[in-house]
Amino acid sequence: MSGASGPDAGSGRLERVLDPSFLLDLENRPIEDVRHRRDEALAEREFQSFLRRLVQVRQDIMKAERERRTSGEDQQPLVERLTAVLSEGPKGTGRGEALRNRLTEEDIAEAEQRADDAVTGVNLSAPESIDDETLQRAVAGLEDAERLISSARTAVIKVHDRLQDELKRRYREDPSLALRGS
Repeated sequence: MSGASGPDAGSGRLERVLDPSFLLDLENRPIEDVRHRRDEALAEREFQSFLRRLVQVRQDIMKAERERRTSGEDQQPLVERLTAVLSEGPKGTGRGEALRNRLTEEDIAEAEQRADDAVTGVNLSAPESIDDETLQRAVAGLEDAERLISSARTAVIKVHDRLQDELKRRYREDPSLALRGS
């Protein structure tokens, strides 16, 4: 993965998957190559999805603190705040697929680092300890990060879908191909 940091920094895999040459001359590539590219796009989609959810959790924590301050509510213990935030689940619609977790330990560590980088200098376990201006900056930064990640994820989904379409086309033309390999 790239040495760059931040929620919008692309991993080497992201750069490869989104490079226009990744889909170039797809119809003439060996099926094993198309499957490999599909799997690489799927891995990046899962990474972007995981990263987005990590950022959304941080965003939810900061927004909950902002709402608590606005409403004047008493502060709840951290465990109760996290339970409330996490019980809401992911935002947006899914793709109707079973959740897979093929992320490597390196992917998980990179995603956690990028999500943390989006709120550098903010103690997530004690959001009540930060001032209002820092809280606002944290919320805005997380919103920006989530938008960038969602945009990258959408682009990766389009690449993955194109690869899946090519495989389906080949399987329709020669159903025996579906039985050879994955």
